[in-house]
Amino acid sequence: TEFEKKYPPDAHGEEASPNARVWRVYRDRVTELDEDLLEGWHRTLDVLLIFVGLFSAIATAFIIEAYKGLQPDYGEITARGVVALLAQGNTSFAAPLPIPSFDHVDASARVLWINALWFASLTLALVDALLCILVKQWLVEYASKQRQPAFSGQTWAWRHYAFRQGLDKLGIGVFISSLSVILYGALYLFLFGLLVFLFDLDRRMCVVSMGLTIVIGSLHLVSVFLPLWFGDCPTTTPVLTHIRWIG
Repeated sequence: TEFEKKYPPDAHGEEASPNARVWRVYRDRVTELDEDLLEGWHRTLDVLLIFVGLFSAIATAFIIEAYKGLQPDYGEITARGVVALLAQGNTSFAAPLPIPSFDHVDASARVLWINALWFASLTLALVDALLCILVKQWLVEYASKQRQPAFSGQTWAWRHYAFRQGLDKLGIGVFISSLSVILYGALYLFLFGLLVFLFDLDRRMCVVSMGLTIVIGSLHLVSVFLPLWFGDCPTTTPVLTHIRWIG
């Protein structure tokens, strides 16, 4: 058969030797499984990194404008300073006006909330990118160890088992799934900040954006948790798979 051509039978009494056919079959099979698993993880991480890059660029553009509200308005301070200096030489003022400080900034609660939400969102996105890069390095190192030669097929099998057990104990699958959850959090923080930003800017735009956010967020949550009640639902994600496994 094709199997026997690829894996010739062992000599009598050599079926359990360190280089027996069973170890060659084991190596080829687990190598194929590892390649499929690692390829899937790498694709997931690549998608996350691309999304983080685009999202960070957009969030940064908004933050550049928003953080100006945390800085002193030098034009207003200069105008107040000129008025205060003129008042010191004009006796018609009942009391001298204080010269404004260049260090103190009276930022409104709205400005503080916008900056807090958007900076937190950008921080989560950058942390997510860092973790994605670290995980990709771990996976590359794991694949490299599996390609290293061994003294025998049995030695390679035991080494593969040890490294694979380490990978499972680390919970790398759950960890990769949690990276998408972190990115979800960053996205929703940015959207909440956007709603606060639009609230005073234009109430109508704020209402429209809030409606879209609620609809999209609801659809997202429904698509994630719907497979819990319908096993044949095609919207199952790795996150939900691990939630089922934990449950």
